Amino acid sequence: MLSSLLSGFFREKCPRCRQGSIFTQKGVLPLKTCLQVHEYCEHCKQKIKVENNYGQGMNFVFIVIIVALTFLLYALLVGISFRDNSIFICLGISVFLSLALQPWLMRLSRVLFLYLVIPFDKEQAVAGQRK
Repeated sequence: MLSSLLSGFFREKCPRCRQGSIFTQKGVLPLKTCLQVHEYCEHCKQKIKVENNYGQGMNFVFIVIIVALTFLLYALLVGISFRDNSIFICLGISVFLSLALQPWLMRLSRVLFLYLVIPFDKEQAVAGQRK
């Protein structure tokens, strides 16, 4: 069950059946359309577009996690000090990573939101695997 959850989450599949795609395109490029969501799952007909504006809070959480991990790794590998301005280098790396990973973080935050509000239906998943 956990492997199905993680697989469906990272492959951006419908939270109800874990078969249909959430987004209209597979990748993040072009950026203009990377966040467009299907209205309904093409597999189980679950309404995916539950709100027009969702996932921003979780996107913030992902950014905080990226910054915290960057500071932790930088502190362990290089060390952070105010004497040699390494804290500013670490902050710069964190900002760069947060900006560079933003399209993926935004998509993951939307998927996480959907996985929290739409329950998994085992019968839908089994029916989808039989097709």
